[in-house]
Amino acid sequence: MNIKNPNGKIVSIGELLVEFIPVEPRLRLYEEGSILKTASGSSGIFACANAKICDRAAFIGKIGPDPLSRFVYQIMEREGVDISRVVTGEGQIGLAFLENLENGRNFEYYRSNSVGSKFGPDDIDEDYIRNASAIHYSGMLLELSESMREACRKCVRIAREAGVMVSFDPNIRKEVMKSDDARKRLYEGIETADIIAPTLEEARFITGLEDEKEILKELHRRGPKVIALTRDKDGAVLSDGTKIVSAAGTGVHAVDPTGAGDTFASMLVYGVQEGWSLEKTAIFCNCAGGLAVTKQGSIGRALPTLEEVEKMAAEASFEVNVERWFQNGGRKEAGL
Repeated sequence: MNIKNPNGKIVSIGELLVEFIPVEPRLRLYEEGSILKTASGSSGIFACANAKICDRAAFIGKIGPDPLSRFVYQIMEREGVDISRVVTGEGQIGLAFLENLENGRNFEYYRSNSVGSKFGPDDIDEDYIRNASAIHYSGMLLELSESMREACRKCVRIAREAGVMVSFDPNIRKEVMKSDDARKRLYEGIETADIIAPTLEEARFITGLEDEKEILKELHRRGPKVIALTRDKDGAVLSDGTKIVSAAGTGVHAVDPTGAGDTFASMLVYGVQEGWSLEKTAIFCNCAGGLAVTKQGSIGRALPTLEEVEKMAAEASFEVNVERWFQNGGRKEAGL
């Protein structure tokens, strides 16, 4: 894949949040107990994960004058993300409260009319997007607010016209995918992207298909050149239309899965930008996503450094299989 502006920024678009995590396992929100305050937000995690491995990470969005906006802004700056195009507006940053339950996680959001949701087309520095090497955003933003939706669309339009790589994370919330308009917006995001990284469950929802190869064929048909299907503890499958690489799970003990998918997506864009083989990219993404779940929190707390990812990749013992694409399907070529 040709990379425009290879030394440009990898720009993440979105909303920053403050996330509150119970210190005690299984603590419910209605119970007394200690909580941990962390910087969060899918797009922010993507940018900070990228900043851990290169000096081209950037974020654009809107924050408020409130102390919690300042808290997150300072952490993003400390992590090495270029936040020079973040704008300030009226309102407060959104909040997310996490519960770790026996049957999974539950998030309670307090973000209605948050300052981040008010980011709009007029807040965008168009030249900053034109001079980027890649932009990244998530499908959730298309349903957050009309102004955020139009901001994302404007960034994509500028990037496509300038030949800048577009990365899209479907990040599906099924509760808002019941309308035809929401589905159309999701499909638009996929069709205008060069790289997508849905979960396998999301990909099945998008395509209506079950088989991984059939899903990949259908998603490639819609436009993306590089696709990753993440499979939680079972690793991931990557395809560039000519080759499929399947990487098994890393087997790490998960403490907090928050940010694993965003870290994986960030490493995927980085690997493609660096011109790595699909096999190397799969291993790197798998290790980075695995390391991200081994500590509580995400930004400033759990995101792995380049050295940590490289060390795990060098010692990787999980299975990686490579298959070539043929018109009649894939054929296993080798195990790594």
